[in-house]
Amino acid sequence: MLQKTKIQFTIILLAIIPVLTFGQAGKPTKSSNPKMPSLKMCHVPSDSMASAKLTLADAQFWADSLPLTVICNDGRPYTLSQFIFTTILMNPLQTKEYGLANNGIPILAKKAINQMKVGDTIFLKEVSGKDADGVDVKLPNIVFVIKE
Repeated sequence: MLQKTKIQFTIILLAIIPVLTFGQAGKPTKSSNPKMPSLKMCHVPSDSMASAKLTLADAQFWADSLPLTVICNDGRPYTLSQFIFTTILMNPLQTKEYGLANNGIPILAKKAINQMKVGDTIFLKEVSGKDADGVDVKLPNIVFVIKE
């Protein structure tokens, strides 16, 4: 009976340790500045109206410009460090996730941008970045639609 209990305890322990060890690895660090306003919307710098709509040429230029930057509702620029890149195509309706991007857009995602048409959407989620002082900041999801 004691041997069976030890085996069960060992199995449970082996199942829990990886979750506790690696479960927080992908989460971005929150800003340590309590005076920073809540970030609710970010847009690509070429989108001067903050309308979340870009021409295909602007989207391609932004994707090729490193480091990737966005402007948020506080008016400050942020450099993107990590995010999940997804495209939503309208015709035919299709969603494709290109995985985790670090400091740039994956090559297959860049090729997908080149094939986008009016009404297609680029969606960045689980976004983290750095402010001008180099502090890690969790950013809101970033969405923009291709126009013209």
